[in-house]
Amino acid sequence: MSNTSEKQTKKQVFLLPDGKNIFPKTGVVLGVDYGMKRIGLALSDKSTKIAEPFKIIHQLKELDDIIPAKEVKAIVVGLPFQTDGEEGEIAHHARLFSERVSEKYDLPVFLIDERYTSKYASEYLSGRCMRESKQKKVLDAYAAARILQKALDELK
Repeated sequence: MSNTSEKQTKKQVFLLPDGKNIFPKTGVVLGVDYGMKRIGLALSDKSTKIAEPFKIIHQLKELDDIIPAKEVKAIVVGLPFQTDGEEGEIAHHARLFSERVSEKYDLPVFLIDERYTSKYASEYLSGRCMRESKQKKVLDAYAAARILQKALDELK
């Protein structure tokens, strides 16, 4: 049925702390703040201790160059729960995005609660006296860094 030369991919999507045993101890981890219009990205250092904002993309295919160039070993995607703890429409889209990413790049994807990360990122940038127009250009990458750092801290 399938050609043996074809790469076999398996979906590997986990809601943290599930999958903790396969989370890489070293290597670059990509953090994602998924949105319908923009996707914020952050990268960890190779020791998986520190997350830094990286960039904002608009389409999944933009990861085609980033993932191999940065030698990404795993991906953390923020799951936007509602304030009542339920998953809404955007959380559903974030899960679909995570499944597509896991299949396409054959990497484990870890979901983590991202409630208020954009708010905290906005407050952080405001505290640095960044104008609102400039904030909009970097906010999602800073939110992705907060999501990724939360996962790295929880997995220590």
